Amino acid sequence: MKKISYKPLLDRFNIPRPTLIEWEKLPKNDDKNWRAKHIEYLREQIDVENQTKEELKKRVIFPSELFLLCSHLFLLSIKSIIPKYEFKKSFKEFLLNPKKSVEYQHDFAKRIWKDDKDNRYDDYQKIMLLVDELTSFQYYLLIRLCLQFNTKFFNNENLTCSKGLDGKTWQELHTYDKEFSLRKIEDFFRKEEIIF
Repeated sequence: MKKISYKPLLDRFNIPRPTLIEWEKLPKNDDKNWRAKHIEYLREQIDVENQTKEELKKRVIFPSELFLLCSHLFLLSIKSIIPKYEFKKSFKEFLLNPKKSVEYQHDFAKRIWKDDKDNRYDDYQKIMLLVDELTSFQYYLLIRLCLQFNTKFFNNENLTCSKGLDGKTWQELHTYDKEFSLRKIEDFFRKEEIIF
C-alpha cells in the first residue's frame, strides 16, 4: 500500500501531527510497536473509505434522498450508527406516519411528509431499496456522513431535536428548512465526494 500524507489522518481522526511523526519514528519491526501498526490500519481505513465513496458515487444518490436520510436521523435524535434493520424500522415509521399537529403544516415538514401519499411511499421505497442494496461498509459510511452533516444541529442547543417537530416554533422550523436546504446538502456531500 502506498504511503499517504499525514493530512488525511489529521483531518479524519484528529490525531496531532507531532504524535503521528513520533509514532512513525518508532521501529516498525518491533512486535510491541502497536503505534506504527495503528497508523497503518488508519491509512488502510482511509483508503477503504475513499474506495467506498467511489462506489456510493456510482449509485447516484440524489440530494432529495440525502435530505430524507439526514432529517430522519436528526428528528429522531439518532447520533450514532444504528443497524440496518433498526434504521429501516424507524424510517418506515418516520416517513409513512406523519403527525397532524400544526408544526407539520410548515414548509419544512411538507418537504418530508408530502401531501401525496403515493409520492411519500415512492420516496420510502427508493430509500429502502438503496439501504437494502448497500454493503455493510457502504451503509456505515453513508450514515456516518449523514450524522456528520447533522453535527452542527446536535452541537447547537438552540437547534436540537428530541421529539420530532412537536413544540417547535415557526422560527425553529424556518431555521431547519434553511439548514436542511438541498443546496447545503448537495454542497456537503459533493465535498465528501458522494455525489457528482
